[in-house]
Amino acid sequence: MRACTPRSEPYALSLTVARNGMPSLRLESSDGSMRTFHSLYDPEKEARRTVEAFRFAGEGVIVVLGLGLGYHVAELARRFEKAAILVVEAAPEIHELAEKHGRVPPPTDRIRFLLGMPEKQVLREITNWQLERGMAPLCVFVLSPAVAAFPDYYRPLVAALDRAVSFRLWDRLKYPKFQEDSTKVGLIDFGYFLSREIEHAVGRLGHRLLRVPIRKGEDGGTIVSRLIDRILAFKPDFFLTINHLGFDEDGVLTSFFRSIEMPVASWYVDSPRLIVGAHDKNVSPYTALFVWDRGYVNEMKSAGFENVVYLPLATDEQIFRPLPRNARREKVPGCEVGFVGHSNVGPLRERMEKVAEPLHHLVDRLAEEVLRGSHPLEDPSAFLSTDEAHQLSALGSREKVALEAAVLWKATVQYRLSCVKKLSGFDACIYGDEGWELLLNNSCRLHPQVDYYNELPGIYNRCRIHLNATNRQMGKAVNQRVFDVPACGGFLLTDEQESLEELFEIGREVVTFRHPEEIPELARFYLGHPADRDAVARRGRQRVLAEHTYRHRLADLVQRMKATYGCRCERLCKG
Repeated sequence: MRACTPRSEPYALSLTVARNGMPSLRLESSDGSMRTFHSLYDPEKEARRTVEAFRFAGEGVIVVLGLGLGYHVAELARRFEKAAILVVEAAPEIHELAEKHGRVPPPTDRIRFLLGMPEKQVLREITNWQLERGMAPLCVFVLSPAVAAFPDYYRPLVAALDRAVSFRLWDRLKYPKFQEDSTKVGLIDFGYFLSREIEHAVGRLGHRLLRVPIRKGEDGGTIVSRLIDRILAFKPDFFLTINHLGFDEDGVLTSFFRSIEMPVASWYVDSPRLIVGAHDKNVSPYTALFVWDRGYVNEMKSAGFENVVYLPLATDEQIFRPLPRNARREKVPGCEVGFVGHSNVGPLRERMEKVAEPLHHLVDRLAEEVLRGSHPLEDPSAFLSTDEAHQLSALGSREKVALEAAVLWKATVQYRLSCVKKLSGFDACIYGDEGWELLLNNSCRLHPQVDYYNELPGIYNRCRIHLNATNRQMGKAVNQRVFDVPACGGFLLTDEQESLEELFEIGREVVTFRHPEEIPELARFYLGHPADRDAVARRGRQRVLAEHTYRHRLADLVQRMKATYGCRCERLCKG
C-alpha cells in the first residue's frame, strides 16, 4: 500500500509476521529505510509491558498518538476501564489495516479515533472530549515508532499536549474567588440590549467588567478556547449571561465552568421555561439563576437549579431621564397617549411555523384561555378534550416548547391589539413595526420603530400618557416600560401585574387597569387632570431612582453571587 501523505515523501506500508505468529506493521521510506511499529517477537507482550510502564491514575482522558495495529490501544482499554481513549492516527490507511489484521478495539462511547485530522482540529476535538467528561485530567500515550515515522504530523501535537499537561492549565483556571472588595465580572456578550446597561452599572458600583463576545453559530470548543484566554488574563470572580445566551444545548460551556469551579449568573429577562426546557444539560450547582418573574423560582428549582433568585428588570437613569424642552427630540411627534411596542405579528408567524399544522387549533384554544386569565400551560389537559390532550402528551419536549411559545405569542398579539384599539378617539401614536398596519387599519397614527437608546427617551418625555400592555409570557412580572417611563418623568398607565404591587405604590406612583375596557376612562381622567397626572409621574420617578435602577439590580446580583460562591465550594463539584 503506497501513499504520499502525511509524509512529504512516498512510503509503503506492509505487514510482517512476528515469531509468535502475530502480525506487525512496517513502513518503508523512499530511501529504502525500514521502520517496524511493533515487536517482531511478541507484539502483545510488548504492548502489555509498555502499558504497565505508563503512569496513569486510572480515570480521565488518554490521548494516544499513533495507532499501529492497535495492540497498545487494546491493552489500555483493558487495563483502564474507566478511561476515555482518544486515538490520533496520521494515516487513515493504517487504521484500515488495524481493523482487518490488528487488535484495535471498535469505537465506543469511550474509545474514539481521529484519522488524518489537522493539528488545530485534533486539539479542538481533545478539548471537547474533555469537556464532555467534566474536564477530566489528560494524559498522553505515545507510540514512538509512529511519531518517528510521521514527525511533521505528530511533533507539533506532542509539543502542544506537553504544554497543556506540564502547565497544568486546568489547575491554573481554578483560583479563589471574591478575594477583593472590588468584584471582577466576565460578561458573556451576545449583543443583547442589556449588555450596555450592565457594563455601566458594574462600573458605577466600583467593580470591573470584561466583555467576552460570542457569535451565533460558534461551537462550544471555539467559545471555550476564547474563555480560557480571558480567564487566565482577567481572573473573573464569576461570569454573567442574559437568558443563558452563548450556552450550547449540549452543555459544553456548563461542563467547562463546572470543571474549573467558575460561578455563573444567568439573568432571565424572558421566560426561562421556554429556554431551559430545550437546554436541560445546562443545570449545574455552579449556575445561579436570577429570574425577572417570581413565579418561575420554584419551577426552576424543580428543574434542578439549586440557586434561583427573583431579580426584576430596572432602568438606566442616565439614559432615561427628564430632558430639557430643546433636547426632547423634536423630530419625534408628541401626543396625548403613546404606545411603544412590537405588534408581534412577525414573531408569531415564525413560531407558528415551528408547530405542526394539525396542532394550530390547539394554539388558538390555549391562547384564548390565557386571555381569560387562566393558566392553561401549567395543566393543558384541563382545557382540552381527551383527543386533544392525547395529541399534546404525544409531543416531544422540543415540540412542547415550540407549542407553548406559539400560544404565548398568539395571546400577546391579541391582547396588545385589544388594548391599543381602546385608544381610538384619542390623539394617539403607535411606535412599532409594520404589523400594526395590518392590525389597526389606520385607526391610530403609526410611526416606525424607534431606537431604544437615542429616540425612546424623547418619546417618553413628549407624550402625556404612556400605555403599557405586558407580554403574556411574563406571568406575574413587569416589563421594561414600567421603569423607563417613570425614570423620564412620564405618566404610566399599565395593566395590573402581581409583582407591580411590591415595586410601586399603585395609584400614587403608577396607574393600572384590570381590563382593556378601563383604558379610555382612565386616559380621559388623567388627560383632564394634569396636576394629578404630574404628581403620579413625579412620585414614580422618585421610586425608580431610589430602588429600581440597574445599579440596584447589579449590586444585589453581585452580593448574592459573593455570598453563595465566596469560597471555592468544592463540595458542590462532585466529579
